[in-house]
Amino acid sequence: MSQHVNDLKHQIERVLQWEPAEHWELRDFAFLSEQVLAYTDCWLEAQDLQLFWQSSVTTPGLLDALAQFVDYDDWDAWCASNSVGKMAPNREVAWLYSPKSETPASWVVWILWLSGLASVAVAALLLWKH
Repeated sequence: MSQHVNDLKHQIERVLQWEPAEHWELRDFAFLSEQVLAYTDCWLEAQDLQLFWQSSVTTPGLLDALAQFVDYDDWDAWCASNSVGKMAPNREVAWLYSPKSETPASWVVWILWLSGLASVAVAALLLWKH
């Protein structure tokens, strides 16, 4: 649950386009409280928001209001939409975006060695010519 809480905090910071919350003051939390009230009709105390950001102390009402602030129905909808799970690959998409062949690392090493030897040989020929 703490990862979901942290993700919600970061999402709100992105929505507000503010600096990270560790730089916020009480007046910033008061402004956020007003924004949440205007958008969700849910009143949150600025001190509760500050406590939430500083120590992740939560209540269901606070989580629901903040999830609604970032356009989710409630906290459960936020968690369901932001859960991490396994994704089954789509065969058609996998076929369209198949990985390109990669040059083996040993070839890269040989090419670097040969180009280094060629550079030394060219340098020696230039010095010998003068």
